[in-house]
Amino acid sequence: MPVKTRSVEYETVVVGGAYLVKNILQRLGVVAAIDQALTAQPEIAATYGQLAQAIITNRLSLQPTPLYQMADWAAYHGIDHVFGLQAEWLDDDRLGALLDGVAEQPVTIWTTILQNAVRRFHLDLDWLHSDTTTVYFEGAYADTQDPTRKEKHIPLLVEGYNKDGQRHKVQLVLSLITANRVPLWYRPWDGNQGDEGVYVADMTALRQAVLAAGQAVLIGDRKLCTFENQLTFCRHRQLFLAAHPWTDTAKAVWLESEPKLRTGELRWTPVEYVSRNNARKPPAERPAYQVCEVRRELVDPKTQQVYAVRWIFCHSSDKAEQDAQARTQALRAGEQALRRSAGLLGKYDYTDRATIEARIERALRKAKAQPYLTYTLRGTPEAQDWTLTWQRREAVLANEPRFDGVMLLSTNVPAERLSAEMAVVKYKEQVQVEQTIDFIKSPVQIRPMWLHKPKRLVGLTLLIMIAVLVAALLEHQVRRWIAKTGQTLRGLMPEKRDNRYPTAKALLRAFADYALVIVRRKGRRTEVHWPELRPVQKQICKIMGLSPPLT
Repeated sequence: MPVKTRSVEYETVVVGGAYLVKNILQRLGVVAAIDQALTAQPEIAATYGQLAQAIITNRLSLQPTPLYQMADWAAYHGIDHVFGLQAEWLDDDRLGALLDGVAEQPVTIWTTILQNAVRRFHLDLDWLHSDTTTVYFEGAYADTQDPTRKEKHIPLLVEGYNKDGQRHKVQLVLSLITANRVPLWYRPWDGNQGDEGVYVADMTALRQAVLAAGQAVLIGDRKLCTFENQLTFCRHRQLFLAAHPWTDTAKAVWLESEPKLRTGELRWTPVEYVSRNNARKPPAERPAYQVCEVRRELVDPKTQQVYAVRWIFCHSSDKAEQDAQARTQALRAGEQALRRSAGLLGKYDYTDRATIEARIERALRKAKAQPYLTYTLRGTPEAQDWTLTWQRREAVLANEPRFDGVMLLSTNVPAERLSAEMAVVKYKEQVQVEQTIDFIKSPVQIRPMWLHKPKRLVGLTLLIMIAVLVAALLEHQVRRWIAKTGQTLRGLMPEKRDNRYPTAKALLRAFADYALVIVRRKGRRTEVHWPELRPVQKQICKIMGLSPPLT
């Protein structure tokens, strides 16, 4: 609230981390990348690239506001002073036109910014992680089902399975490739897009943008490891590491290998891996990992060329306990569901065979007990003399423990670059892309979106991803400095809980209380004063190579 004296008015506005964000945006060349890609500009003393800075900064405020409130937010938080804008320029029409414009050229804009990030922040691109998520939306989208749409890069928003658990919401699929936790590539796909088809397309685009052929290893989950994806990557000399699904072939190979491990023909090799959480436990309580490798071949059906791949079976003591417990719980829940169904026979709508069997199957599926139990339903609708009996599938239950704790990895990376033991360690780092997805969803809050034009959703997604890139680079640089110096940021966390792995969220929060002092005198130009930074803020700016703001 402004404070007035006789002829002077003082106002304090909290700008938070806007100064820090502004400098990173400048190093990434964000304004130039956007303006060079657009064919039109607003008729004001600012470009769309300059206006975009406000939206990006708002997303990194950790409390993003709707676009229709952007002008009020900018004025209240002094963002207009940080970026040299007038708050009233951030109205619905201009921001809508901005989103439409960047939605026309998202790949061009992102590629330019990414190339700047790789060059200026010296990113390590040897090990990449890929995953997908769903983004749900609010509102009605009457034009989302048009398969003849001309703009193929604008995704269709449809109802479907949503990883956020939001039923009856339209959604799109967002794919992501990261280096550590830094986003390198992303793409909005049609809702209900299967994961299998995104990996080759994304990696091809990323290679065209910044990667040299054969340099990076792409790490992903089971959907990456289809025969078609593996074969395509081998054809194009793209290295990969992924969890392999338990196909019939994979199960057969394991059942052949497991007796050889018992007889000593094959040997387990211990893996030296401890997660950060488990590092706090005594050594005896930490999960133990071991690996066994077998050779496999992929045969190209078109050319008959043979590609060598490595199958790495990994056993985890922790997972073995979890698998056994899950099977026991599934059996218990399944038998309980069958007893309940038996007590309902002939009652309510449990009166015809089709309905009864559908209810039983649904209950067993929910209990995850279908593989372990078989049942027999006897009786007729006329007599209503239904009886239900069941028994365990003893052969399945006897064989299932052989798979407890075991997962399969597939890779075409040569052993001299990636040992079997290190393959497990690298795959465990897959959590990094999951953490980036979490950051996209909260706190920058990519969902839910309330825009009613799919094209503008694409534009806003681009600006949100630039915000995520800014935050990830901040985190990346600080963690790199800590690893190099062995020091931590003093005063970042309360109660002296500073650690070696500060998050982007914590680093941005360190600036949450930073405020400008605006001085207005009658007949004179308004003055903006930048107070001195606190020690932890100064340290972050120094690590990022930024000069403190002028006081």
